[in-house]
Amino acid sequence: MDAQTRLEIQNLTEQQQQYVIQTLPVKEKSVSSAYIFWILLGAHYFYLNKPFKNIILWLLCYIYIGVIWWIYDAFRMKRLVAECNREIAKQVIHDAILLYPKPQKTHDTIDAEFKEAE
Repeated sequence: MDAQTRLEIQNLTEQQQQYVIQTLPVKEKSVSSAYIFWILLGAHYFYLNKPFKNIILWLLCYIYIGVIWWIYDAFRMKRLVAECNREIAKQVIHDAILLYPKPQKTHDTIDAEFKEAE
């Protein structure tokens, strides 16, 4: 979990935070698994939820540009996984907000706050 995700989690309600903390580790991708997919099948983009990119990579391998791209990806795998995990975190936070909306203030609460302000 990156620093930006931690900051976004702090702005959530307790119930939303619990959902994100429980769900995010299950959905996050690992660098080691990405490398395994990269080595075995060149299928690391499928693992990182970008299937169209993977198909383009495979097609470009026939004219050797894909091979250069494939080797280049070995050096930037950590960043690719971090970007994927950031997108996953955004989606999980969005889901938490939809599943557990913040409670709306009632008229009684608003009237009580107004009277306290006077």
